[in-house]
Amino acid sequence: MQIKKNHDMNSDVSPEIICAPATPEGYSALAVIRVSGAGSFDLIERIMSLKAGRLRGTRRKLGIISEKGEIVDEVIAFSWPAGRSYTGEEMVEITCHGVPEIIRKIMDILIRHGAGKADNGEFTRRAFMSGKLNAIQIMALASIWNEGRETGNISGRFSRECEEFIILIDKAKELLEGDIEFGESHLDSERKVILKEFSSLIEASETLVKRAGNIEVGQKVFLMGPFNSGKSTLFNILAGGKALVSDIPGTTRDGTRKNIEIRGRKVILCDTAGTGGEGLDLQASKAVLEEIQEFDKVVWMSQDGRKKPPEELSGKSPEILEVASKCDLNPVSRQTSGKHGEIRKLSSVTGEGISLIEEWISTSPGNMSLAGAVDRIVNHILKAEEFVTGDEFGIASEHLNEAEREIRSILGKGENLTLSVERALSSMCVGK
Repeated sequence: MQIKKNHDMNSDVSPEIICAPATPEGYSALAVIRVSGAGSFDLIERIMSLKAGRLRGTRRKLGIISEKGEIVDEVIAFSWPAGRSYTGEEMVEITCHGVPEIIRKIMDILIRHGAGKADNGEFTRRAFMSGKLNAIQIMALASIWNEGRETGNISGRFSRECEEFIILIDKAKELLEGDIEFGESHLDSERKVILKEFSSLIEASETLVKRAGNIEVGQKVFLMGPFNSGKSTLFNILAGGKALVSDIPGTTRDGTRKNIEIRGRKVILCDTAGTGGEGLDLQASKAVLEEIQEFDKVVWMSQDGRKKPPEELSGKSPEILEVASKCDLNPVSRQTSGKHGEIRKLSSVTGEGISLIEEWISTSPGNMSLAGAVDRIVNHILKAEEFVTGDEFGIASEHLNEAEREIRSILGKGENLTLSVERALSSMCVGK
């Protein structure tokens, strides 16, 4: 995510400053506006007409924000120095009255003085870049918002389980390497001891998979296609939902969404308005296209596979599965391959194709995701066990080394979790 650069170039405030309301829209007793970045103290001191340096350090100051000689609001500014704030940067939180017009005016003043409006999760992104939060903590934060429930200290628990998993790997490696160095032949008794350790590893890996599923934000899966292609019917089958089904075009306009689990993988299933409409239907379809990101998945449905995905969708580079829906009405599909590979036949009446679609949806969402990393760890453990059984202790040890590298990366800077971090950040609100 790039920091905005469209600020007044004559401003003496750094374009690195971002701002956003941190409280929900609407009327309330109080509201909070966050400001973060080098130069935030100077900016707030100026718009509140404070003495220079008044907000240096951890401070609190009551004051007035004015515009053209008229008072906008009486506010309290709370400041945190770099290294002690949520983002790790200079940060100020302005507490004002929770009136939408007042919030809008203060935001306008901040932007005119050089700040940029923050994107979704941008404050948390800065906390990640400054080392205040790691990848697992970001995913845990996002899961609290997306699950809509208290999840407890899931990041701490997951990190502890990763560390315990490393201990189990090291113990298995010691047994393997000791046998390689000192054993002339691999005795059955030695192999049994090693395989017992692998049983503990496999059991721990199953727990790790479940915990990763709880912590990672579900991948969005959009059901798209022309009107009456069967999107809402498929949604109901996959989610057990109550999406309204009708032959009348435009029935699904706002889009039904549901957090579900398919074959152990969490996803956010999204029903959408039919493409090719006009008026409100066209607006709804455009809104979905704008929302889709490269790490999302799309099930593109059209009767008999005749309608191809629009170029705007293909240009976004999400994973796309083309489906020839209602194949029970025409058993011989006219299409066998499309722009994005083989076209899958689907009948919501007979159930044909449902299992294949579930399998495609549940496939690990990208190599650079937590699910993908955990899958690789599990595969290395299983491969290592297989080579132990075949007396290939050296190769088994290498697989354990690879599993340990993956898990240490998860606990470190999370270079192998880029997709998961981006998905988590994009799911957060603007002020977070």
